[in-house]
Amino acid sequence: MDDLFDSPELLAIVEVDQADRVVCQAPGCGHSVYKRIHVVRQYGHASVFGSDCFARLFADIVRAGHPRYGRAEARLLTAEERALLAQNTERLLAQFETERVEALEQQRLLREHEESMRRAEAERAQQARRAAELRRPPSAAEIASVEPEAKRIVRERFQVDPDQAGWRGLVVIEARKLLGR
Repeated sequence: MDDLFDSPELLAIVEVDQADRVVCQAPGCGHSVYKRIHVVRQYGHASVFGSDCFARLFADIVRAGHPRYGRAEARLLTAEERALLAQNTERLLAQFETERVEALEQQRLLREHEESMRRAEAERAQQARRAAELRRPPSAAEIASVEPEAKRIVRERFQVDPDQAGWRGLVVIEARKLLGR
């Protein structure tokens, strides 16, 4: 656990106006920086470094990739964010974390919405296929499969022999009803 706590983590790469530059906190540096300010947490503390000091002190992080908050391009801070960087870096990082969580939630909601839309489209396509199937006239084989039941219904309802001439139409109508068409 101590190794994780002691391992440096690149949190953000930010930028401020040149007039609002900050001091690099690398031991013995003291240069002012305004472009590509690297915010790093190590030993439970957030510090800011210029690009050169960051590359020199944290070569492993440089190879590891992107910061936790934002992208590899520097994020230009607003005046309020600049003040937080200088006065309360932890509060600025908490704000970045809130933004990150909100962005992740937005992405999750978007994925859910897209999945819901895909399911709805698939359901509409299935319903269209079913509707087309219902509009299709039944085949002779389908009618034959329910014809004995259709003849029984015609025989009972009309008190006739459905095999006699003239009753075939009613048998087909009842067969279609039985087939759900």
